[in-house]
Amino acid sequence: MPRVQNRKTMRGAKSLRYLLAGLFGAAAIAVTPGFDLVTPAVAQDAKDTLRVSVFTKARTRGNVYDTPVTSPGSYWWESVYDSFVRLDDKGQILPQAAVSWENVNLTTWRVKFRDGLTFSNGVKNDSANVKAIFDYFLTDAGKIGGAIRTMKLASHRIVDAQTMEFVTQEPDPLVIAKFGAFYLAEMKAFNEMGVAAFSAKPVGSGPYAATRWDDTELVAVSNDKSWRPGKVRNLRITEIPEASARVSALESGQTDIVIIANTDDITRIKTAGHTAVVAAAPLVNSIAMFTIDFANKWNMGGKTPFSDKRVRQAMNYAVNKDAIVQQFLLGLTQVAAQPATPSSFGFNADLKPYPFDLVKAKQLLTEAGYPNGFSMIMETQVANVAGGSEVLQLMASDLAKIGVKLEVRGIPQTQWAGLLNSKKWEGDLTQFSSFVAPPMDASVPFIYYGCNLPNTFTCIEALNPLFAAQEKEMDRGKRETLLKDLMKMSHEEALQLYLYNGIDVFGVAKRVKGFNSWNRNPHYEAMSISE
Repeated sequence: MPRVQNRKTMRGAKSLRYLLAGLFGAAAIAVTPGFDLVTPAVAQDAKDTLRVSVFTKARTRGNVYDTPVTSPGSYWWESVYDSFVRLDDKGQILPQAAVSWENVNLTTWRVKFRDGLTFSNGVKNDSANVKAIFDYFLTDAGKIGGAIRTMKLASHRIVDAQTMEFVTQEPDPLVIAKFGAFYLAEMKAFNEMGVAAFSAKPVGSGPYAATRWDDTELVAVSNDKSWRPGKVRNLRITEIPEASARVSALESGQTDIVIIANTDDITRIKTAGHTAVVAAAPLVNSIAMFTIDFANKWNMGGKTPFSDKRVRQAMNYAVNKDAIVQQFLLGLTQVAAQPATPSSFGFNADLKPYPFDLVKAKQLLTEAGYPNGFSMIMETQVANVAGGSEVLQLMASDLAKIGVKLEVRGIPQTQWAGLLNSKKWEGDLTQFSSFVAPPMDASVPFIYYGCNLPNTFTCIEALNPLFAAQEKEMDRGKRETLLKDLMKMSHEEALQLYLYNGIDVFGVAKRVKGFNSWNRNPHYEAMSISE
């Protein structure tokens, strides 16, 4: 029987007692004592403060150049920075710090930046500042963030006061879309202040200017020098790890925006007179099945049972994904059939999800040489997406029915990131949401699903030719066809244990107007409050 260990307290109304009562039948659940549910002090600010509660801190605080630019950091950074471009909820590229661009030849792009864009310290942005950003990316410290590695940049130079030229090592159709992962900082201040001081009080051109940024909280004021200043005078973003505590803070009037709530909190939010906003997330919630034996325990020449396509397919047939979507996500999303989301370029709408079929799953396991199943360990970060904890419980129960005994080891996000970078996994699977943003493209998940990548955990050689072909195809129509073929083969190969297209649930206080978020990038400049 599956044994599930979870180091976090089970969320919200679906409590630990509820799970242990036998909701999932055969699942035997052993739970390590969790953390106390404590609501941090979220100050009852005056009416001119927008208060936001986020499930985790930005690991490097205000330093956006020494960490990958994605959520959860984006929930914080969008308040004080302009990204080069912004991608909307349909994947369209919109100007932000960069206002226009031209593909001069297969490898050369010229990008014009917003004239008059001013940082919170009064310094105006120009090409020299943009060049300094990319100069930093080429240093050892700057390479840590990883954003520059995705561009394969050969050179960058100033064309005029507001125009930069970027040359890539090879054709790259996603250069401009990838700029959605680049934030604009005032580099003279960055270099003079040093990383530590800048992280605590960063200088950006976004709607708010930071006055204090400590380990768990950002305090900022509207940036009157920004081209899109915040409408609310003050902003306070606070880390509150537990979803139920964030919702409690909303109910008691201590916070205005909850990032992220659970689906079973929606009724609670509405009952309190507030708004629950459900938005498509730029990810497929999925499970990575390791084809590499990191712990050297399978005695299969470095491979694992998941090296066999039939085993990966069996895992997909064995999990009742429709039940997950209906029971825990209230039918608000769809079962996934591929690594890409419907809003990403290259999504293949013709693919259908694997049906729930235990007989087929058992047959495939038997053909692969595992008639009695096997035991597996999943090391996974504490869930921060809707339905996460309960989904893992149900999945473990389903897999037990085909003989796959699953032990889930819940670990903090920081420890999970360390395993991802060090490749010192003890287990065989991890919960790994298949992100497509930025740049909202079906190729993005293959940053981690490939045979020659530094942090890869799944190598399926059959996918390599299609991935390589789309990576350099500059014709948009031809590239879309290649991506759709790649999605089809990814489905047939069962690249992942596909669960569902991601959604985010936000709690928005009734006094807040203008809330919006695209691809986990909140529009802080559009929000106002009204008593």
